[in-house]
Amino acid sequence: MAPKAPVKIILGTHTVGDKTANPGIVHWDEPKDVQALLDTFYGRGYRYIDTASNYPNSEERLGQAGAASRFTIVTKVRDGIPGSHQPAKLEASIKQSLEDLKTSTVDTMMLHVPDRETPFEDIAKAMNEAYQKGQFKHFGLSNYPAAEVQKFLDICEEKGYVKPSVFEGHYNAIYRSGEKELFPLLRKHNISFYGYSPAAGGLFSGKAGTSTTSKRWDSDASITDILAAAEKHGISGHAAALRWTAFHSILDGSYGDGIIFTASNLDQLNKTLDAIDAGPLPADLADAFSVLSANTEGHSLPYHL
Repeated sequence: MAPKAPVKIILGTHTVGDKTANPGIVHWDEPKDVQALLDTFYGRGYRYIDTASNYPNSEERLGQAGAASRFTIVTKVRDGIPGSHQPAKLEASIKQSLEDLKTSTVDTMMLHVPDRETPFEDIAKAMNEAYQKGQFKHFGLSNYPAAEVQKFLDICEEKGYVKPSVFEGHYNAIYRSGEKELFPLLRKHNISFYGYSPAAGGLFSGKAGTSTTSKRWDSDASITDILAAAEKHGISGHAAALRWTAFHSILDGSYGDGIIFTASNLDQLNKTLDAIDAGPLPADLADAFSVLSANTEGHSLPYHL
């Protein structure tokens, strides 16, 4: 297979914000700590940051650190409850995000999760108006099923609105259902894909999981084989899973695709970037992931909400 273009490496910042408002999730709150996170990521040569209005005070902390002056920012409107995408609420959310980030525009503004009570026609119109004001360069969708992505595309085509050009969804060696129903649509319309949880959480850490997803796969022989192959090469299971998503999956930088990861401390950040910098996996380890792919056929987990 011909080498693919490198994917974007995007720092997710749901761990940046107010520790009191989001205990157990936020690890970067104090200005000096947020600055250290951004300086380290920048110093390693990476320039993309993903955030959201729904992450308590994340945009505000990034704004205080001047992130928009040196990073490409991807953010998402406040949503999660029915009616949150009503035009007036979208307008207010976008305005607040820009104020918190201390910028007049961002690269990408996404609808974070579907609001199925507000007509998609109204949502598309409101996003187009914000685009026409120059508040963002790219309209994005996150966590939508393919059929609803198509619906937005149809509306935008008919009305002459800005079309979605970026999609953010769950994707890794376990969450691959989008490869059949979503990716053909994205490729057809030149829509980039940003995958979050690229290392499948702690599933490949070798530690028994507590979530339903982890329990389903903890005893899977193909995962055991992956961990054994990774150990032979001195690669952690987590790093192997991350590198598979970055270098061996359907993701391709020539389409503008990227992976989003988070870090709870600087050591974890550097180890993640070290894994990415190591490049593609050894052939036998990549082959072990191919076996896992065959085993997930028919029951791969969803990419949308």
